[in-house]
Amino acid sequence: MKRVVVTGANGHVGYSVAKLLVARGYDVRATVRDTSDPAKTAHLEALGVEIAQADLMRPETLAPVMEGRDGLFQVAAVYRSWARDPQREIIEPSITGGINVLRAAHAAGVGRVVFTSSTAAVGRAGPDGAPLSEADWNDASRHPYSYAKTEAEHRAWAFAEESGLDLLVINPTAVIGPDFHRHTPSTAPYRMLLRGELRRIPPITYGLVDARDVAQGHVLAYETRQARGRYILCTECLPAAELVALVRDIDPTIAVPTRQAALWQVRALARLEQFRSWFGREPRLTPETVREYLGKPTNYDTSKARRELGWRPRPIRQTVRDTLEWVRDHPELL
Repeated sequence: MKRVVVTGANGHVGYSVAKLLVARGYDVRATVRDTSDPAKTAHLEALGVEIAQADLMRPETLAPVMEGRDGLFQVAAVYRSWARDPQREIIEPSITGGINVLRAAHAAGVGRVVFTSSTAAVGRAGPDGAPLSEADWNDASRHPYSYAKTEAEHRAWAFAEESGLDLLVINPTAVIGPDFHRHTPSTAPYRMLLRGELRRIPPITYGLVDARDVAQGHVLAYETRQARGRYILCTECLPAAELVALVRDIDPTIAVPTRQAALWQVRALARLEQFRSWFGREPRLTPETVREYLGKPTNYDTSKARRELGWRPRPIRQTVRDTLEWVRDHPELL
């Protein structure tokens, strides 16, 4: 069980998973789409993993990387809220790419697969803010990213039932923490805070989790033979005002906003940002994102991961502090 593949190993979660696996003595084959790009491989080379080129949308590239492997961590994913063509750029790669890699793993006789999904496939919170559990699904969403994650996970479970593949799914909230080499939608707000670009506190509650703890959840799931089904990973759900206060307490030199943005203001900004997309520029905020995430409670029940896997995340204060320090210490991320 010690010979594994990690797809998307140059991303935040993928790299954190690969790093932890190496520390635990695993033989790791890490896949990236372009092995000729040093920006995608230098940090993996430093880990001492085997680097292989694979594209989830090209099945012929997946079969070779699965040969001789005991397990698979399917982490590769499109993490974007907007695209000029959401079907082609977000939805199709998530759904078809996910099934392609599962088929390749099954054909190669891979013993166990840990599939990275998201709480975007679960939802935000139940009635009156009640916590959501692994039994919940975000089937009503038409936000491109949430729809893609939900449908991709449904398809993954259908394939596992049909094929007998030993599948586990990890559903993390917004992943922050150190060890990333390009920003994601989850880490970008910390760059904005350090630059003093966040002028108002948005009406949003963040579900947050450290990439190192997400990696721990993946590996614990893989190593726990009785593990079954989905596992939500969330350290804490914090309203933006509380997160900003925490940042101020960690580092009083950071110019954090003090005024709250009203939901109508955010909606108006999203409509204005649509103009950017008409000229081929990526909007900073979309109406779909506002409808999906803002002005709503966020709450998750993580008792299953804690009980069945022994998952114990670090305090959110440490994660936020380490995220800020990581961005500050890497000028290319500022």
